[in-house]
Amino acid sequence: MIHINKKNMRIVFVNLHGNEFLVKTLNKIIFKQSVAIKHKYFLDYLLSREDVEVCSFINRRGLSLSYSTQNPLLQSFRFIEHKITMRKNGIDCKKIKVLKNENDIQPNDILILYQFYKPQFEFVKRPQVMIANSMIHFGTSQAQIMKELDVNVMFNESILSNYSKIFDKYYNWFKGDFILQPFVFAPRFKPIKSFNERKNKAVSVGTVTYMQNITEVYGDPCAQPARKQIKDNASVLEPWVDCFNSDYLEDDKKVNSSNPVTKIFGRLYAKFFTGHQKAYYSFDMVEKFNDYKMCVVGEEIMGIPGVGFVEGMASGCAYIGQTVGYYEDYGMIEGVHYIGYDGSLEDLKKKISYYQRPEHQEELEKIAKTGCEFVRSNFNGPASAEKLLNNLIEAQNRWKKNNG
Repeated sequence: MIHINKKNMRIVFVNLHGNEFLVKTLNKIIFKQSVAIKHKYFLDYLLSREDVEVCSFINRRGLSLSYSTQNPLLQSFRFIEHKITMRKNGIDCKKIKVLKNENDIQPNDILILYQFYKPQFEFVKRPQVMIANSMIHFGTSQAQIMKELDVNVMFNESILSNYSKIFDKYYNWFKGDFILQPFVFAPRFKPIKSFNERKNKAVSVGTVTYMQNITEVYGDPCAQPARKQIKDNASVLEPWVDCFNSDYLEDDKKVNSSNPVTKIFGRLYAKFFTGHQKAYYSFDMVEKFNDYKMCVVGEEIMGIPGVGFVEGMASGCAYIGQTVGYYEDYGMIEGVHYIGYDGSLEDLKKKISYYQRPEHQEELEKIAKTGCEFVRSNFNGPASAEKLLNNLIEAQNRWKKNNG
């Protein structure tokens, strides 16, 4: 663990109150929308450290209820919004130092941006600090802005520079440090059933989504082709895999169907059951993982594993993933922590068949147990947060050395 002097480290977020990866925003609270606050564990960890001061620079576009507005009168409410949001999230406002001016950002600060939010890049002049940028749910729209801002560090669930064609095309200018920030499982994911009580098959879960902006690079808008492949071949795979993958556009297809009965059903479904994937979210994912000895969570084509892999492993499943390097970057070993396959249906069937045999059950259970222990030790909130902070500090030290 890296030791830092008391009160000598400041982590500065931009418009913290409007970042739904860190807090439940006022917009979500007012409209009672659910949200996965994926990086809340990092904020919680920073707030628990007596030697770290957490700051929020609220810039001129800081009103998250209306990021697009330039109206000065409306934007004047951004500081009130910050206070309300912190209180609603159970955070003592005194624990967050609000910075109202760019000049309040100090040279020794670590400034953290999230590329998902364009208003966070609103600076009159670039602060002379190390800038670290979260690439969670990354796209292409902020690539040029990030280049002009001279972002020094990026962090994400995978080292995108090694795996993503999108990253290669739009972020090939980046020469700084890339920090790996693993997925973190929610505490509810845990082994409930003994291994012998589970079905001797794999369960496949995860949503299939579509992104038109990736078509020019990958030739198809599907962001999770591995999941779609399993879903499209669910009946063929039935002896080896039970498929619970959900197509995000499934309900839209019902509404637009040429079959009049299906079309009427689809419209009624859309009218009385708002949102998508009601069937998918109707079952408990923890129980689903605990029903099976193995699990498959198809990776993202943009170069990222799916969050479900840590949830399945934390629940005691032997995880089956593609041997492209993602899992080795986390410190996992094929055949020890997970079962590797080449991404084809034939190899998937071959690997599952091998472990379904009675003579290989002990080997399968050992992989599931070893993987579960690894995930629970390394992918929990405090452990991941501590590692991320230490990596940011190390990157800052290199940045300072290179910049005199």
